[in-house]
Amino acid sequence: MPVDTARLGLYVHVPFCEAKCTYCHFAIDPRRPDDARQDRYLRAVVAEMEAAPAAAADTLYFGGGTPSLFSVKRLARIVDLARRRFSLPAVAEVTVEANPADLDAAGYRELRSAGATRVSLGVQSFDDAVLAEMGRRHSSADSVRAVERARASGFANVSVDLILGWPGETGARWERSLEGLAALAPEHLSLYLLEVEGRTLLAHRARSGALDLPEDDLVADLYRCAVETLSGLGLERYEISNFARSGFESRHNAKYWADVPFLGFGMSAHSYRGGRRWWNIDTFGGYCRAVEERGPAAAVAGERMLSPRERAQEALFTGLRRREGVDLGAFRTAHGVNVMTDYAEGLSAPFAAGLLERHGAHLRLTERGVLLSNEVFQAFV
Repeated sequence: MPVDTARLGLYVHVPFCEAKCTYCHFAIDPRRPDDARQDRYLRAVVAEMEAAPAAAADTLYFGGGTPSLFSVKRLARIVDLARRRFSLPAVAEVTVEANPADLDAAGYRELRSAGATRVSLGVQSFDDAVLAEMGRRHSSADSVRAVERARASGFANVSVDLILGWPGETGARWERSLEGLAALAPEHLSLYLLEVEGRTLLAHRARSGALDLPEDDLVADLYRCAVETLSGLGLERYEISNFARSGFESRHNAKYWADVPFLGFGMSAHSYRGGRRWWNIDTFGGYCRAVEERGPAAAVAGERMLSPRERAQEALFTGLRRREGVDLGAFRTAHGVNVMTDYAEGLSAPFAAGLLERHGAHLRLTERGVLLSNEVFQAFV
């Protein structure tokens, strides 16, 4: 998919969550925020955005956390600021992540009026028992209602998230998930393989031997089944974890995979520009206090300048996530690296294992390589 490399992507992290899901390892503020807490956070984000270097952007993504717990009027203020500060055009892609149970019909209408063009719903599963195990605060019926309300409010671009590989996963249960997805008929799907890692309740259970995780071979089979089924629904894989109808690929996330600069605002947000990566303080109180007491620049917790080789490596990792892979000629022009010769030794094993292939001018993962991408990426380290 084409990516506008002349304009930035903007990301705003909204950390509020009613509770922490058992699999979640993101930086969140696990409580339903009152007006005072929302206003405090809004002031800090606005200050940070107003102090950012001038630039033009064409996407804005509210992620979290649960942005649908942030009042629409506050989201609207940030959208308006992005239009003024970053020349965000009227045709920009503006995405808001939402929990299926958070917004009523009026809420979706307000969200659309505030400038949102795309809504991303954290469905995760169509099995209510699984949702309870995940710690989710919605039901499968809530997901159906959320899509209906979003459609009725004028959202023509609806994305949903699903998780594959939950403990106790079976072919029959996954088939029901795909049937539920087909009934919603979304324009976009983010399909995540469960990762049991970090400081999460799920990881704690795994360490104690209390999880019945499915075998890797079963998960691989179910992923391949999903790819085929989704294609039949008009949802083609365009990135390892993302599927879309033609023309509905995430323009914002494509910037990450195309090595395009982006700016992040809010607690724990990451940014990338001019070969520099930086990231913000990852606690609510720490982030807000830093901005209040020492100014917007104090929100930054750390930074790193990438060497030319590191930039090339990261561009290879992200580029290979896309279905079309890496354009070898364009990559050599951008980074001065001949991938096939400079990484010849590391590439031999993934080629021999059938994980990588040349397709015209591109280097890309095979269907098998998609499931073993981390092994392939080791070739570039």
